[in-house]
Amino acid sequence: MAESIARSIGGDRVRACSAGLAPAGFIAEPTIRTLEVMGYSGDGLHSKGVDEIDDSSVDLVISLLGDTGLNALPFDFGARGEAWPIRDPFGEDETFYLHVGRQIEARVRDMLAEELD
Repeated sequence: MAESIARSIGGDRVRACSAGLAPAGFIAEPTIRTLEVMGYSGDGLHSKGVDEIDDSSVDLVISLLGDTGLNALPFDFGARGEAWPIRDPFGEDETFYLHVGRQIEARVRDMLAEELD
């Protein structure tokens, strides 16, 4: 969700890429539906691991696992890191997915307001 939301809000000023420490190999259908309900596109999203990211182009790493996620990265991005402790909605109902989507949206808006203004 974070990738889609950041791309939409940031437009051409942002290159967002989401990746996981243990990717599931698919994007959960409730994720796509939640993005659509919130007015964002799920087009082009795919499951990928952090090892698939070109770390030379990363300015900011955001962990949705809090500090645990930043500390678990298998390599040093050399980028500034932020920890957002947001619970993974996988396996929860769509109401919880929407709750998580709104949390991510609010944090992305705040972060981009600071970074881009």
